[in-house]
Amino acid sequence: MRRSFLVPVSAACAACMLYGLLCLWLWLSLTPCPAPLEGVSFSRLVLDRHGAPLRISLAADQTYRLRLRLDDIPPEAVATVLRYEDRHFRRHPGVNPLSLCRAALTMLAGGRRMGGSTITMQTARLIWRLETGSPGDKLRQILLALLLEYHWTKDQILEVYFNLAPYGGNVEGLEAAARVYFHKTAGQLTPEEVIALTPVPQHPARRRPAEDNPAFFDAMRRLRQRWFQDGEVAPLRVRTTAELPFEAPHVCAELLSRPGPDRLTTTLDPAAQRRVERALRRFAEQNAAYGLTNAAALLLHWPSMEIRALAGSADFDNAAIDGQIDGTRARRSPGSTLKPFIYALALDQGLIHPQTLLLDMPRSFSGYDPENFDGGFRGPIAAADALRASRNVPALALAARLAPPGLYGFLRAAGVRFAESEEHYGLSLVLGGAETSMRELVRLYAMLANKGVLRPLRLLRGAPVSEAPRPMLSPEAALVTLAMLEDPTVFVASRQGRRLPLRIKTGTSNGFRDAWAVGVFGPYVLAVWAGNFDNGANPLLVGGRVAAPLLQRIAADIAANETLVDSLRLPQPELNVVRLPVCADTGDLDVSLCRDAAETWFIPGVSPIRPTGIYRTILVDARTGLRACSPDDPHVERRVQEFWPSELAAMFAAAGIAKPEPPPLDPRCRPEGVAPGAPPLILLPKAGLTYHLRPEAPRRTIPLLAHADAGARVVHWFADDRLIGKSAPGETLAWETGPGTFLLRAVDDAGRASARHVVVQTLPQRD
Repeated sequence: MRRSFLVPVSAACAACMLYGLLCLWLWLSLTPCPAPLEGVSFSRLVLDRHGAPLRISLAADQTYRLRLRLDDIPPEAVATVLRYEDRHFRRHPGVNPLSLCRAALTMLAGGRRMGGSTITMQTARLIWRLETGSPGDKLRQILLALLLEYHWTKDQILEVYFNLAPYGGNVEGLEAAARVYFHKTAGQLTPEEVIALTPVPQHPARRRPAEDNPAFFDAMRRLRQRWFQDGEVAPLRVRTTAELPFEAPHVCAELLSRPGPDRLTTTLDPAAQRRVERALRRFAEQNAAYGLTNAAALLLHWPSMEIRALAGSADFDNAAIDGQIDGTRARRSPGSTLKPFIYALALDQGLIHPQTLLLDMPRSFSGYDPENFDGGFRGPIAAADALRASRNVPALALAARLAPPGLYGFLRAAGVRFAESEEHYGLSLVLGGAETSMRELVRLYAMLANKGVLRPLRLLRGAPVSEAPRPMLSPEAALVTLAMLEDPTVFVASRQGRRLPLRIKTGTSNGFRDAWAVGVFGPYVLAVWAGNFDNGANPLLVGGRVAAPLLQRIAADIAANETLVDSLRLPQPELNVVRLPVCADTGDLDVSLCRDAAETWFIPGVSPIRPTGIYRTILVDARTGLRACSPDDPHVERRVQEFWPSELAAMFAAAGIAKPEPPPLDPRCRPEGVAPGAPPLILLPKAGLTYHLRPEAPRRTIPLLAHADAGARVVHWFADDRLIGKSAPGETLAWETGPGTFLLRAVDDAGRASARHVVVQTLPQRD
């Protein structure tokens, strides 16, 4: 009877087990199990160009957690963790019944509490943030572990464990633990460090890695003794989260504020970054007594367009100077740093070559009367000298002559963002009237080094190129412009002792709020700014006095520690550039008439060949000293004479330089047509102005002033076709007139003429 009773019971138990297994299988099959790390936030890691960390950010839940692939962990480290946590991991279905039973029996017998959790069960607890204190909680953990094993492979589960395992405090995952506690990757951990970290996830609060935590070292010692019967432990240098790197703060803050991947490898060179930051910090410390407390700098490797160093302020942590503002992105007045691009465009359009004579003298541009920084004028000056000396009037005069699209259109096409239209800025753009950023400036100067090709800046390695390269200037104009910036007394010495030219341009904003310097040396473009983010003025904020010395110190420090070469030297065989002699005084190609010759770079077929007419061969009657009419007279001799316009002759005279006047023309000569030379230059009335009359005073006096070419003695003034008077060149004539629109003409005694429209209006009667 007993046997017949047991058989049905056994069958019933088997049926129940099969039914239970079937239900479990159905539940496992029908229950979705999303990717275990889906929705888990990770820290973001910013690296320098060599892979060293610059910053590790906190994840969204304020935890240090870095994504780690199982393939990036050495097999020995994986084996160590499996040996300690779950040596049967590869063989069980997610739950190890023997381990669970052993843990339960030990606890029932009054022994110490033992964990029977497998790595899969621990992973389920970490993913779903489970409580496991009660039998019901434990059962749920077991079911979820089985679910994980059903849907995911062993390696995938193990990878999740290594990403989520707690390692004390707010540090999770082996990669974050390796970075925080040992300043290395998980793949770089030594066997000793792996053994030290292995016991931590079992009791992360008590075994938190720290120099002053004996529980951490005791657990490591016990593990070594159990496995190797060796209680000796080599000293470990354990770091804290407070010691995590905080390098290149402006770059890291910018990158971490954007959405993107968890790992960002920048183009920054750590050595160059430290040198730039150190120089800015010293600058602020040494000049704090003078109110110069802030500066920014950017170093660009122009062949690759990689940003190698970037410091947006002198001290990121100094709230008194708004140190967290990034000065390389701030839009400031660039002063004169845009002038090289006026000369580059003028070279490309055939307006100048480096020795072309430009006039640095008082001049009005539609009512705008610019001055130079020093308040004076130098008279005739070679284009290269005018650029290096940053003379305002020659640059403005060239900008006014540029063919469309002009400087504004060129800069806008090159990516400079303007807040206003071209009409709003006018010629003030030449002197820094529109705001730009340091990043825009270094990109423009890199275009010169890249032979006129504009390329985007790169801050992340491996990132897709944001735009295709675009030619903006001819290679010849770009490199000749850089050659014009060269000064033989300004250079840096590279590590091998080779001297490299430092092609530098400074800038000072109106009101002394921004001091700039941008330089090209070897493979680098370096830009430096000094000023205040509150827009405060300081009379010491002058580019040549503050920014240029700072730039030279940084450039010298970088060059002295690198092996650099200069690839920008002319001539280059593939370029259409030649070296030609020109007249030193005038820039004319004909050197037969002038006293001194100089050499200059010349772009055949583009550079101007028209003579200035300053040096001319004239006929002089030796008996009378007058200019003769015909060379047939035996008493007539040929003589080279300088013909300087009257305004320049006056400037020479003021400087104590006597320029002889050409001899008068013999009265018997009646030249047909107009004599060669420049027409009069009308200075007053100014172009573009409208003169107003008060209703009670229907007439007013307007001053007329013009300069003339050398040899001209008189300037005749006409209003429309009516002669209104005459004056000597450089002498003012008072003209009294009523309302109307007039064509005012100035005609010298050689028949050369220039004209200007003048508008005189009566103001409306007030009520």
